[in-house]
Amino acid sequence: MKKNIVEYLLLSLLLVLAIIPRLYKIDIPLADHHSWRQADTAAVARNFIKEDWNFLKPTIDNMTNLSDASTPNPQRLFMVEPPIYQTIIAIFYKIFGIKEPLARLVSIVFSLGSIIFLYLIVKEFIEEKTALWTAFFFSVLPYSVYYSRVILPEPFMIFCCLAFVFYFIKWLDKNSFFNLILLIIFGALALTQKVYPFFLSLPLFYLLFRKFSFSLLKQKQVWVIAILIVIPIILWRLWINHFPEGIPPNEWLLNQGDIRFKGAFFWWIFAKRIGELILGFWGLIPLGIGLVIKPNKKEGWFFYLWLLSNILYITVFAAGNVTHDYYQIPLIPIFSIFLAKGVTFLLDKNNLLIHHWLSKGLLTVCILFTLAFSWYQVRDYYNIQGGVDLAGQAVDQLTQKDALILTGDTNDATLLYNTNRHGWTGGYASYFPNISGSIEKIRQMGGTVYVTTQWNSLAQTDFGKYMTANYSVIKQTDQYIIFNLIKK
Repeated sequence: MKKNIVEYLLLSLLLVLAIIPRLYKIDIPLADHHSWRQADTAAVARNFIKEDWNFLKPTIDNMTNLSDASTPNPQRLFMVEPPIYQTIIAIFYKIFGIKEPLARLVSIVFSLGSIIFLYLIVKEFIEEKTALWTAFFFSVLPYSVYYSRVILPEPFMIFCCLAFVFYFIKWLDKNSFFNLILLIIFGALALTQKVYPFFLSLPLFYLLFRKFSFSLLKQKQVWVIAILIVIPIILWRLWINHFPEGIPPNEWLLNQGDIRFKGAFFWWIFAKRIGELILGFWGLIPLGIGLVIKPNKKEGWFFYLWLLSNILYITVFAAGNVTHDYYQIPLIPIFSIFLAKGVTFLLDKNNLLIHHWLSKGLLTVCILFTLAFSWYQVRDYYNIQGGVDLAGQAVDQLTQKDALILTGDTNDATLLYNTNRHGWTGGYASYFPNISGSIEKIRQMGGTVYVTTQWNSLAQTDFGKYMTANYSVIKQTDQYIIFNLIKK
């Protein structure tokens, strides 16, 4: 009893430790790292409040073509994942008002739930000390901290994945109907958000085979579970195929540019992302030790197959993982586990193979340097794009609520989101580059306002001269300019 109290007290302290860094800059405008994707997710939640809640037809602010140049998207549909996460955010928006910190708090709560389930999984297979160290690393790794407070479906997906794995393990152990229902619910929820949970079938299949051996295929309950988990995502995919204009292209995520297994693939994934960004170089030491420690009988190959499933996921979606660092979020739970195994090995007083004082010194240096060097990379993620928030506030204050906005920065929807208006993303790498033809086309579609934070580089161009000659300025500062797209 006393041991359990101490255990739960330590876990509670870890949860408090996890909350503190996740609150860092929680109130900044939505213009931080990967805000282009966060803006779309946040827009869906906001539009659930501003417009009618329509779960089957989530909308963003952007009317720019999503799928290709020939497929317009005037309804602003965003048919990616079912908007479960966004609906949860919208509930809090409905109660407390539309405020981005609330959305970030939702992600933080899910990340805290992930810590608890990850702790329980490791405790189930190994022991409390390793489980606590696992929770510690998930709580404090700077990469994990940042991506535990973003407005993205990933924190919710990771929570559902870990809950699914935990209740799957408990169901195998006790064959409880309660655990069965929960594993189906969390498995289905996880799979609706991202494709990653599909890869977790590898370690789970290992557990099934270990229990049922070659009679596995005859287990009707297993088939029922699998079918019930995949039905929701199949139905969603069939539904969204009716709205191709709202589906962003995704084939490129697999192997665009034939990047898979090229030198750049290994460099970006294993050197820059895993070695530098996530583990801060020095985390490779306890991770490596954790990898080579012989597993106990109960865990067997489970955690190794979990790691292998992540490697398969990265390999299949090679271009996506090279392009976007948030695609490596699923690595955090399994890395935390192997880091913890390495730490407990170095701290084991009964281990006669190591010098205990030196191992403690090495471990202290490894943890401090891991956090320091990873933070050195992650700290810039909290910086916001210059002028985007101020330009957005100005548009929101100075234009009609039904004004349609053309942004002139890039195809990134961050500026458009901050205006709190609907419209189009224009500028660099967009369907509406900064040329006079784009302005005329947007005006024909009802656009009334143009805003950009890139005016310093545009003012002396032919486009800049065209704008000042033909349209009045609503407001100009050293960071942005807003034009009224009505002839002077």
